[in-house]
Amino acid sequence: MNLTSIREGELKETFDALEEAFIKTGIDYYLIGAQARDYWFARGKKNNRQTHDVDFAVLVGSANDYETVRNYLSQHKNFQVTKENSFVMLTPQGRQVDILPFGKIEIDSAVTLRGEGLTSIKVNGFLEVYESGTEEITTSEGHSFKVATLSSIVLLKLISYDDRPEMRLKDAGDIAGIIQHFFDLQSDLIYDHHSDLFTDINDEITDLSEISLIVVGREIKRIIRDNVELLNRIKNILEKHIAQREESPFVRAMILNEKDTIEQKVRLLMNMHSSLI
Repeated sequence: MNLTSIREGELKETFDALEEAFIKTGIDYYLIGAQARDYWFARGKKNNRQTHDVDFAVLVGSANDYETVRNYLSQHKNFQVTKENSFVMLTPQGRQVDILPFGKIEIDSAVTLRGEGLTSIKVNGFLEVYESGTEEITTSEGHSFKVATLSSIVLLKLISYDDRPEMRLKDAGDIAGIIQHFFDLQSDLIYDHHSDLFTDINDEITDLSEISLIVVGREIKRIIRDNVELLNRIKNILEKHIAQREESPFVRAMILNEKDTIEQKVRLLMNMHSSLI
């Protein structure tokens, strides 16, 4: 596996610096966000809008551990802090890097730091994804790290939208884009672990997007099965948008082209919800 097709050349210095900082400070981490999504799309040779921003979730035990990482990047790699967001640093080239802490630093699934601008974030699902929803990859440049799976990305985007719907509407479109290509991108997972969806008893399921949403739902349930509160939250999120139908901004934002319909998107969410029960 490699990240060449998502411009790893442009990101090489950034990944070099981050990998060194995490190793030197003994911090475990995984790639999330748009770069994680781009990795899966690139591996499947799918066209997708790409971003220069980088997002890593880092497992830390305290605010001091988190500051150790930031200080290393600042002192040894010339990263700059920002006044607007305590969880963001800028590379010497001006690229934004989100370094999002989770683990024992959390209080009620949130992390709060001393600083300026945004100092508190919710990290629901980060630990569950770390434990059960990542895959180890090695890039062509020799970087080795964990990346969130597509199902994990959908999970985290559902949560992020629910946390801040006024700012995260694009998450709905991102989820729809993932589902549009999920079957091709995750065919090995589907055929190896969800082959029952192709038996006679399920012959009424013919749309690949419906199969994809069922698989995503099953994978999300596997990832968060030990966190009953979070599992119920995901069910409630889906139930809300299913009930609202065309009144839901989330459902409307899932419309990617003129062929898509509200009914189609609601049915997809229903398939996902049914797989969580």
